[in-house]
Amino acid sequence: MVKIAQRLRRQGKSVFDLEAAKNEMSPEKDKYVFITIYKGHASIVVVDKELFDTLLFPPVWGQMIDGPALTLREDSESAKRMATTIPLQQYHICLDDSNTNYILARNMYYMPWLQKSRSFYVGETAMAYFYLQLLCLTVVPPRYRLIIDDCLEFAKRFAREIAVRENGLRETEVRVLYRTLSVSEDYTSATVEQASRNNPRSGLTGAFSFFMSLRLERFLLALVAVMLAIAVFRYVFK
Repeated sequence: MVKIAQRLRRQGKSVFDLEAAKNEMSPEKDKYVFITIYKGHASIVVVDKELFDTLLFPPVWGQMIDGPALTLREDSESAKRMATTIPLQQYHICLDDSNTNYILARNMYYMPWLQKSRSFYVGETAMAYFYLQLLCLTVVPPRYRLIIDDCLEFAKRFAREIAVRENGLRETEVRVLYRTLSVSEDYTSATVEQASRNNPRSGLTGAFSFFMSLRLERFLLALVAVMLAIAVFRYVFK
């Protein structure tokens, strides 16, 4: 699979260009794809479409789904069983057990796990799970570092393929959604994160964004602290 992904990248092709992938697609788009953010880490989550619609609602493209605010519809025994027996598939890049090498990980979770995160719906897919894993390998950012911007960049590249190649969206529409995405829960941290991603080599950009995002009361508190420090310094060394 790794060799196939490397060859596709060298040729500038997508998994969607493979005849085998096209032949193994389901007759209908039977899965939803989300960028899911949990504990400051972004990943791709693929959910069975019937499962999601039965327990929640049909999502709208680009919709932000606040997990903690969700209430699963478990109004029947079959719905309850679906929530705990049909897994979600999570794809992300993480360190292996030795903490030295990055690996592509596929985890299985259930619907209650989705209630702990926030997710952004990016499209439907008919692609077989094997080729979804292959797609992951073809979109991993070069020199992946497992820091704030890289996990989100991986998820965005994956989602862009699904949105554009399978759901007929324009690149401009996808970029509008991406501007709202952040792995940070806090507004200030999100501002710094987005600025540093736009210009990752500039620490000054991040510092300036942080300063500009401060609320007035925080600025005044910082100003009082600075003035107090100056007064103490003058008193000690006068």
